[in-house]
Amino acid sequence: MLPAAATAAISDLKEADIVIGIPSYNNARTIGHVVRAAVAGLQKYFPQYRSIIINSDGGSKDGTPQAVLGVEAADPRLLLLNTPLSGVHRLSFPYHGVPGKGSAFRMIFQMASDLNARACCVVDSDLRSITPEWIDLLVRPVLHSDFDFVAPYYHRQSTTARSRIRSFIH
Repeated sequence: MLPAAATAAISDLKEADIVIGIPSYNNARTIGHVVRAAVAGLQKYFPQYRSIIINSDGGSKDGTPQAVLGVEAADPRLLLLNTPLSGVHRLSFPYHGVPGKGSAFRMIFQMASDLNARACCVVDSDLRSITPEWIDLLVRPVLHSDFDFVAPYYHRQSTTARSRIRSFIH
């Protein structure tokens, strides 16, 4: 069961092509970077699609939902000069049920389904290495190549970590 505010948002928005979900709990310090990277990735790689970022929060006491909604994304004209950019909606709702990521994911996936999203991507709220390119690498195979599931594959080296995205067809 979705919170009333989430149901109302679905009713207002009606549909979305891409949903980016960010589960959180007391991540006000780190979630802004994740939201900025997601917004920049959506604006740069998928400007023609209706996109929504959904923060599914577990009752944070540190202002995490306010941090999500208050993020100021970079000026889109710095990303692309010739392509008109559609706005990216940002929503933040507390999830109901047993505390934990399972309940957070359930709400994100339910909202993506109710919005008839063509692609849904979930990223963690404390990623320090996320870049706008991650959004492209995680979403494009689902949106354009009929992949069902895409997951990061981390290749670790001595002092740096590089990530590659692997796609799987089921």
